[in-house]
Amino acid sequence: MVLEEVKKKLPKTAMITKAYFEGSDIVFYTKNKRFFLEGGEEVKQLVRELRKRIEIRPDPEIAIEQKKAEEEIKRIVSKEAGIKKILFEPEFSKVTIYASKPGVVIGKAGETLKKIKNETLWSPQIMRVPLIKSDIVSKAREIVHEEAKYRQQFLNRIGEKIRLSKGSKEGWVRLSSLGGFREVGRSCLLLQTKESRVLLDCGLSFSSGGEMPFLDIPEFDLDALDAVIVSHAHMDHVGFVPYLYEYGYKGPFYSTAPTRDLATLLCLDYIDIAQKDTGASAYTSKGIKSAIKHSITLNYDEVCDITPDMRLTFQNAGHILGSAVSHLHIGEGLHNLLYTGDIKFGRTRLLDSASTNFQRIESLVMESTYGGQTDVIPSKTDCEGRLTEIIKKTLKRKGKVIIPSFAVGRAQELMILLADMAEKNELEANVYLDGMIWKATAIHTTYPEFLSRDLQKQIFHQLNNPFASKIFRNVGSPTERKKVIDEKEPSVIITTSGMINGGPIMEYLRYLADDKKNTLVFVGYQAEGTLGRRIQKGWKDLSFPTTADDRRSRVSINMDVETVHGLSGHSDRNQLINYFCKLRSRPEKVILNHGENSKILNLTKTLHRLFKVETLAPRNLEAVRLR
Repeated sequence: MVLEEVKKKLPKTAMITKAYFEGSDIVFYTKNKRFFLEGGEEVKQLVRELRKRIEIRPDPEIAIEQKKAEEEIKRIVSKEAGIKKILFEPEFSKVTIYASKPGVVIGKAGETLKKIKNETLWSPQIMRVPLIKSDIVSKAREIVHEEAKYRQQFLNRIGEKIRLSKGSKEGWVRLSSLGGFREVGRSCLLLQTKESRVLLDCGLSFSSGGEMPFLDIPEFDLDALDAVIVSHAHMDHVGFVPYLYEYGYKGPFYSTAPTRDLATLLCLDYIDIAQKDTGASAYTSKGIKSAIKHSITLNYDEVCDITPDMRLTFQNAGHILGSAVSHLHIGEGLHNLLYTGDIKFGRTRLLDSASTNFQRIESLVMESTYGGQTDVIPSKTDCEGRLTEIIKKTLKRKGKVIIPSFAVGRAQELMILLADMAEKNELEANVYLDGMIWKATAIHTTYPEFLSRDLQKQIFHQLNNPFASKIFRNVGSPTERKKVIDEKEPSVIITTSGMINGGPIMEYLRYLADDKKNTLVFVGYQAEGTLGRRIQKGWKDLSFPTTADDRRSRVSINMDVETVHGLSGHSDRNQLINYFCKLRSRPEKVILNHGENSKILNLTKTLHRLFKVETLAPRNLEAVRLR
């Protein structure tokens, strides 16, 4: 069935002028004001029949003039909403309203939104303005807006390729490991069927060279690639995606909206660091812009056809903001694959626990970063108590607490904890945020609906946003960094990089590591071969280049070095086993990735012994037939 045939199922009184695909959705444009505002039973029937989202939009001819529409919107919406900008996209008959309080624009039971539609005859879309200004969010939205005409054609092209079919009930499904198997870093999987070629993540390694996935294998053809799915915005999962676009890929990039924006921030930073370190990077900002232009963002629980025989649903992974467990329904009941990406099966201050509510799973690809026999972390209460104790002890002796942290996820978890300490009068020192942490935090304030239910309640109902606490200070330049280092007052410094393989942390170590009053606290995973792992193992005399110049500095580690387990965004061994146990549907096959060799092998044996399920630990470049 093609769109013209679908269009005929609607009454002539609907006055449908155009019909388009928008990815997996169908959009009808109408000249009938009442049909636009109310739709009809015929539309509901079509949705049930096609199992597609259908949207009715006004034909541009009936929409009121843009300037007048903007005046109407400002008249209808209370000033309390804090409208910052109104942008029109005639290509989609949409008006996007950027507001500090989107809920006010929507109104009780959606009444204000309905009034906007009725008075302007435009399709309104509401976007949140970040509490902390974010140039990254603004730029990503700007690119999508400026490319509206291209995106209309692009989305329609995807829809025509997907068609209205659901794929075959027969066939085969194959998974190839292109990176991140028996290692941590450069996660990349190629999922193939008779009709589709889809990449699950495409990241870089944690090594100084940033090794890329194995994309030079015979079965990988960039021109034949149908889609890229990104689980979350850490460089080992998304860092190589812009390369695909720079070298010719023109297909869709699926992620949540926070993942797209955070990925933009991290990939731009990668280019900057690579250019400074080696004079070259694997891609340029052109690749990043193209990725944004081709992005399709999905919310949790939103079902989306991405190829003729694959249907994608994201659920919360609990790892970082916007991180997603990807459920792929292949064919008409042919096979169901769950790819966890990185998961946290346990509630944190920042996020709720990873979702386990999947009706059908035949194959599970699960991370195993902390899958080793001894990888059991303390309770959240114990680890937070220990970190609090270390901070208080160091500040009492007039020292500085230096915490190397990923800019995304771990830093914000720490911020919430420290803001809570300040609220209880347990912390009276400044907390300095260096590297990309402030920019990443701004993106967190853009998407509070992706945060934990407790945190949403605190932000929306108690009007207490921990990220806006007065204790936080952004370090925005080398001059400001030097002032923090020279400052005599005790303080807490959260800085990148999390594994001490570059970034501002190198400067802090250079000047502060020799002072016994100070403390270095590790709160996250330190990959083998990184400087962080060496210090964690007890190395005292180090030589490394700093951010100030190209010369190597000799540094003596005389400060206290502590490791606090339990604040990780990854599940420990028990949580991984419990995640598998709690899945609503029991998988027939388990494939482990994203872990060191010994940890993966140990967890593979354990899952097989406990659950009598087929468990696999493939190496990079191996392929597994799922069906």
